Amino acid sequence: MTSSSTATLVIGCSEQLPDEVRAYRVMGTSTGGTVLLSRHGATYSAAASEVSAYPALLERMLGVVLPSFPSSLQARARPALIRRWNRDWGVEAEDLVGIDVAPANDNGSGPMTESSGASPSPFEISQPHID
Repeated sequence: MTSSSTATLVIGCSEQLPDEVRAYRVMGTSTGGTVLLSRHGATYSAAASEVSAYPALLERMLGVVLPSFPSSLQARARPALIRRWNRDWGVEAEDLVGIDVAPANDNGSGPMTESSGASPSPFEISQPHID
């Protein structure tokens, strides 16, 4: 395995937890296509085809789901979807440091990153709402 210069955030299934879609950091890759992953200090492995880069996956999913919302709700739905998927995947606040994703900000005019200060942040990790 060769180590990567940055620990890229990916979403996918590891060989050890094949039925759980989770967030991992890429620690290295092999010439055979296996990816060495890390999560909460534990090491996992996966085929490269079983994980996707977080920003790219997020944008692909938003591109599929958002058009199903009325246009008047899309600006509010986008951050809500991101928060939901982050919770489902186990993405934590520290995972998002330095991650650039280009979801539209509140007025739809440009990128919003975790450090942009825009409110409400789609990257905010919130506690589950219980009715």
